[in-house]
Amino acid sequence: MKREWKRLRILGILGISSVLTMTCGAAGATLNPAPPLRGVYFVTRDRQPCSNYEQRLDRVMREVQRFYAQGMKQAGFGDKTFGLETNAQGFLRLHRVRAREESAFYGREASDKVRREVGESLKREGIDIDRETIVIFQTLLQWTGDRAVEVGPYVGGGSHLSGTAWVYDDDRLDSELLSSKAPGGYYGQPCSLGEFNSHYIGGVAHELGHALGLPHVCETQAQRASRGTALMGGGNHTYGSNLRGEGAGTFLHPVSAMRLAHIRVFTGDLPQAADRPSCRLREMNARFEDGKLFLEGRLESDIAMSGVGAYDDWTRIPDDYDAIGWLGELRSDGHFRIVVETLRRGQSQMRLTVAHVNGATTTFPVDYVVDAAGQPELGVFRTCMLAAELNELFRRQDLVQLAARIRELEKIDPPIPDLVLRSRHLMELLKPQAPQSLADIPSTQNKASLSLLRLDVEEVGWGRPFRDRVLDEGDRPIWLQVGNQFYARGFYAHAPARHVAQLTPGWKTFHAGYGLQDGADGSVLFVVRGDGRELFRSSEIRDHQPRQVEVKLDGVSTLELVVENAGDGNAQDWGVWLEPELRR
Repeated sequence: MKREWKRLRILGILGISSVLTMTCGAAGATLNPAPPLRGVYFVTRDRQPCSNYEQRLDRVMREVQRFYAQGMKQAGFGDKTFGLETNAQGFLRLHRVRAREESAFYGREASDKVRREVGESLKREGIDIDRETIVIFQTLLQWTGDRAVEVGPYVGGGSHLSGTAWVYDDDRLDSELLSSKAPGGYYGQPCSLGEFNSHYIGGVAHELGHALGLPHVCETQAQRASRGTALMGGGNHTYGSNLRGEGAGTFLHPVSAMRLAHIRVFTGDLPQAADRPSCRLREMNARFEDGKLFLEGRLESDIAMSGVGAYDDWTRIPDDYDAIGWLGELRSDGHFRIVVETLRRGQSQMRLTVAHVNGATTTFPVDYVVDAAGQPELGVFRTCMLAAELNELFRRQDLVQLAARIRELEKIDPPIPDLVLRSRHLMELLKPQAPQSLADIPSTQNKASLSLLRLDVEEVGWGRPFRDRVLDEGDRPIWLQVGNQFYARGFYAHAPARHVAQLTPGWKTFHAGYGLQDGADGSVLFVVRGDGRELFRSSEIRDHQPRQVEVKLDGVSTLELVVENAGDGNAQDWGVWLEPELRR
């Protein structure tokens, strides 16, 4: 199953569709008037629908619906869950889409292809896919003898407003078989029908979680012993195993429940639902006692806050499957307290996450180190607050206060040289200079920074192009940062992005760093072209490690820098070019 999640971008103000809703399967739980989740059945040209798919998938989705309601209630948020669009017979309504191509056309990275065809089909029914939460059941799990092969995309992505999950259907997929120990399933190897359904119904629940805006989060050892595996960790593989006496099963993590409490398909269209909160970290203190990390501080927000938590993500593993979640306490005055009870030695990122009553979230990432003795670096948590304050002064374009804050930072003992450097960079950004023509570079100058030059094309897939900084989204640092390293020069290049420069004679090489901006969970590819010919193509980038590229420019007159999505949409695809230079 794909290991990354993506948030789909939402365009415009969202409205409620006029469709049927239903009562939650949990006893006594009546859904709020909210747009229901929609089901789609995607059949490739060389396949037929699986047998009895309407009744089976109705049972599957009611089971997943029940799971979320139970998880929300156990986490203390009431038995909220999503509604289902139903047909005249009372079953889950499945909008059937006949694919244009055969199964082989829709590979693992074909989520965009599938979604595009589904979107076109739904549009003919008056449904805008970008305004809905949708689960696409695909006939892309294929059997060769007794072996099942996953052919198509198996992924999910979305936000509190809308999203999409791509999952599989199969004749054996049925929640009534979760308890079965009979043979006949397959997942990496022959297994029981019950285990088959654990993996694939668990996959429906997991990818739907991504479609609802949930990131990965795993359980603590104590939770694993008592409750099983968190759904948004590895819980897609243990779902329902408790019914067969093969483990504790799967649970909805409290941090996930916190984020779901006010999303659109659970609560309806809330005031300011499409607004991005302006949330500020006003105080931040960290202390380490008795093996526990205590994070305490104060938050302010223009949209009321409903909860706070943290994801402690060990960077030794390049994705966030190992991020342990911790639910905190939030008072009405904005003061919060989070207790992180276990720490892992090495580099980690602590993502302080705030949930708001409009369903949105705000995240403050802090990179820190736990030494060999188990002692966490504490000063960086205060630095995080100072960085947030500097970014706010930049947004207000308050040169006077920013200059005063820089003078104060320069006097801090012990010094924080990296933060001083970043704050000075913000001051430079507030005094921009016009780009220089490459033709005006003297022949004696051996290097030229592309971000200081006039370009012919600057295009990005989200927001607008920026040089030497990234798009301002409130909870992110404005400066270019990959792997917690600051870069003064470069391009914000959210996929799909394109930067083009016409070269003058004499430039021999192009050199640059590249990577995924810290705090973004996308997947991107970097490409360098000369006169339309591809000179370099990176591997798929999903981590936050800076990389380097150098290509020869002999005879090249047009240099083109491209950032592509990795085939699963461009949400969170914050590609950045770092210190891009021409060299003679």
